[in-house]
Amino acid sequence: MSTLPKLVTFDGAARSGKGTIVSLVKDYLRDTLGLSVMLIDAGQVFRVLVTVMTSEGIDLDNPDEIDRYLSDVHNVEFCVHRVKQVYRMSKSEREALLYAPDISINSAKVGARPLSQEFKDNLLRKWLRDAQVEGVEVVLLDGRALEEVGGMLADEGLCRYALGLFFICDPIVSAQRTLGLMPRPYEELEAPLKKEVDELVSQINARNNADQTRKVHPVVPPAGAPTYLVSELPDYLPAADPCPAVIIDRSIELPFDTMAQPVIRLIEHYLGR
Repeated sequence: MSTLPKLVTFDGAARSGKGTIVSLVKDYLRDTLGLSVMLIDAGQVFRVLVTVMTSEGIDLDNPDEIDRYLSDVHNVEFCVHRVKQVYRMSKSEREALLYAPDISINSAKVGARPLSQEFKDNLLRKWLRDAQVEGVEVVLLDGRALEEVGGMLADEGLCRYALGLFFICDPIVSAQRTLGLMPRPYEELEAPLKKEVDELVSQINARNNADQTRKVHPVVPPAGAPTYLVSELPDYLPAADPCPAVIIDRSIELPFDTMAQPVIRLIEHYLGR
């Protein structure tokens, strides 16, 4: 029987930079350690649902319309097909389709619905089964509200939940980093640039508030987990249920490669490397 893959989850706030970090981790585990790695971006599932429902004229401000759409088995089958199509796109095509500001805002609305979460969870189950069949050693799961999901997948015998990472970042730092304005202090920015930063901060705060207050899988840090600046991350963590977990603060300006190194060391420990 195939060995169960080890699961590491990359959770966190909007614009916390976890997506860039997980990509660097994947490359290191695959290219340097020679491990078979599967990277799953769960958040893209909701973004695909947004594009599909928008094209079908669904009012995403109306939860009942979202629920009705996902209650139809034919619609669900089409959404699964569309997810497959999007995952086969080039990175540039996929990002152009899925990462417009309105998609980000609406994905929080879609992700708040139980049937959307069920759709995503069923896809994750399929992908974890595929990972075991294909001999994948490590699954890196990027998304939001993943602590409960990771525990569920482990309880169902689909993986061994090795480590949970939750990323946070000061919204002003996130906004300036996104706009290419770091490391300049916010106070020294010209008025037009401050306005750009303020608008993006508002979007980030709105997304985080929606994620934190939704009834289904709210996005909150793992209870009791310690918090460290990414540069001060230790090599191991206290034991916890369902797995060791940590809150990683990226509110400092360092090259992404440098930020990834402490994360990689921690992951290596829990992969037994």
